[in-house]
Amino acid sequence: MQIKFTVIKNEDVEKHLDEQEKSELSRILWKIQGLRHVEGKPALNTYLVINSDEDYATDIVRILQENGHWGPTHDPNQTEFIQDGDTLELPREI
Repeated sequence: MQIKFTVIKNEDVEKHLDEQEKSELSRILWKIQGLRHVEGKPALNTYLVINSDEDYATDIVRILQENGHWGPTHDPNQTEFIQDGDTLELPREI
C-alpha cells in the first residue's frame, strides 16, 4: 500500500520541537493550506487515523479493501514489513 499521508501527533510536536521548529512547521502547513485553496481544493481535510497496532486494525483494512481503498501498490521508495507483536521485521536485502 502506498503511503499517502504523514501523521504527526500534536503531543509529539509540543514535546520534541522547540519554538522555532514549531513556527517553521506552522508556516509549512499554512503554505500547503493556501496552495490547496488556490487549486480549488478544500484547504483542510479531516481524516480518521487508526494506529496499525490496534486489535481492530485488521478489521478496518478489510473494510477498506472491500470498498476499493486498500490494495497492492508498488512504490520503490517504500518497503513492506511484517509486524510480530511489538516488533517490525524489515525484509532482508538479497
